[in-house]
Amino acid sequence: MKRRKITWTLAGLAGLVGLVLFLTGAGVVLRKPVRFVPQKDFQDLLLHHRGGVDAVHGLFHLGTAVLGYSVRRANVTSRLPLLYLEDRISSEALCIARAVGWEPIATPLIKPPHHGKGIHHRFSDQYTKLNVWSLDKIGIEKAVYLDSDTLIRRNINELFDLPFNFGAVPDVDGSKGGFLTNFNAGVLAFRPSSSVFNHMMEILERAVYPLEQAEQSFLNLFFVANVVRLPYAYNANLGIKSESPKLWEGMKDEIRVVHYTGVKPFVREHGRSTGMPTEDDLREILRDAKQKQEGFFAEEVGWWQQVYDEMMVELRDTIEGCQRR
Repeated sequence: MKRRKITWTLAGLAGLVGLVLFLTGAGVVLRKPVRFVPQKDFQDLLLHHRGGVDAVHGLFHLGTAVLGYSVRRANVTSRLPLLYLEDRISSEALCIARAVGWEPIATPLIKPPHHGKGIHHRFSDQYTKLNVWSLDKIGIEKAVYLDSDTLIRRNINELFDLPFNFGAVPDVDGSKGGFLTNFNAGVLAFRPSSSVFNHMMEILERAVYPLEQAEQSFLNLFFVANVVRLPYAYNANLGIKSESPKLWEGMKDEIRVVHYTGVKPFVREHGRSTGMPTEDDLREILRDAKQKQEGFFAEEVGWWQQVYDEMMVELRDTIEGCQRR
């Protein structure tokens, strides 16, 4: 019997900028078998971040919501189950996720190897992302993982036609020399496999790799040469613009997924907050993000803000109702 085509997103693990609210997210998508309909073949969408007491933590629910809305905006008519860690997600955040279309599903924590020794403090829950390889148990044959600080700009259906088990985009990091050969784990195209997942769990504790970057370094070791390098358009890391503004300008109109590394439109870098942020908070954060580095990323922050504004026009009453609960 042919397996259903679905899309997932995983939320509630550990994450990118040192927060836990929606670490990773998983959402299932059912769709008609028509070629090249935007997002028709999404089998899995995963997003993640960490949360805590800092003001930045209280804003990652917006990254998750806007990413989910960008899927809808790309004309995806599907279910979006959301995997999360039960003790990491507030009722308000879950309510907002549901408002956008996510269907929350609790997922187990995968603790870091070596009792977390050597891992960057922001990534302590990040290994939970590896659970996505076991999604074949619920009939998912193909998947695309997305961090919650990404935004879908154009159709990426073609990723599901790849005749490979695993694909990712080379990383870009100015602090490590610019354009790298290792891949970035913020966008992954893969085929879930419980046997692969079990193998990962078998070797995780004894594998030798740089521990600081957690699951990203582990995946680079695990797949080594068994990974297809995808074009930068599928993980348009803002570091690309920092390293080569000319390259960014040339590829800008082809970007499928933009990845807000470094500058996040929904993260306040300083100050603290005790609860969900207000819309005024976000406007201040967006203004500061646009001004960062003398406005170098103002246009890209504007892309995220446009989707946020459209989401609020459609869902404001529901989202504000979640915040009043």
